[in-house]
This record gives sequence, structure tokens and C-alpha cells, in this order.
Amino acid sequence: MTEREAVEKLKNMRLFMQLEDNKNECKFTEDDYKANEMAIQALEKQIPMKPIFNHNLSDTLSLFHCECGNAIKVSHDIGIMNNNNAPNYCSKCGCRLDWSDEE
Repeated sequence: MTEREAVEKLKNMRLFMQLEDNKNECKFTEDDYKANEMAIQALEKQIPMKPIFNHNLSDTLSLFHCECGNAIKVSHDIGIMNNNNAPNYCSKCGCRLDWSDEE
């Protein structure tokens, strides 16, 4: 199961919880809903996101941004992007970064 699939299952579980709360006397607690939301948020950060290229600062340094707006500087060989120096996670929001060339 992928992170995306797990997020969808948790969102469906939240809908089920809401439906059950509406029709039954046995209610889920606020903590149940908070735990579900925390799990969704944590898993969503594990879904790799492509950083957004901003511009080259020099021949060996490029500036990217995370979707949260955090600036990410990446050093590379002249004209060649070397992802070995790129961070795996955003230092601001903690989301996983995808540096692959694939769409």
C-alpha cells in the first residue's frame, strides 16, 4: 500500500466515523478524530513532492522552493544537477522532496 492509498483509506474512515456518529448513540471521541487527522497529515508529508525551480544563483548553485514556500539551495556540478547534495525533506514543513527527473 502506498502513502496515497493509506491517506485515502484514512479519509474514508473519517467519513465512516462521521456517518456512524450521526446515526448511532455510540460516538467517536474528539481524540479519535484528531488521531485520524494527525495520521493523514503525517502520511501526506511522506508523499514525495517535486520542488519548484526558481533560478540559478550561479553555475554551481540553484534555488528551488518547496510548496510551503521554503527556499532550498542546491549545489551541483557545472551544468549538471547532482541530487546527492539535495535534501530529502523540507527543513520547514518536513515534506519529502522528489528530485527525480520523472513526471
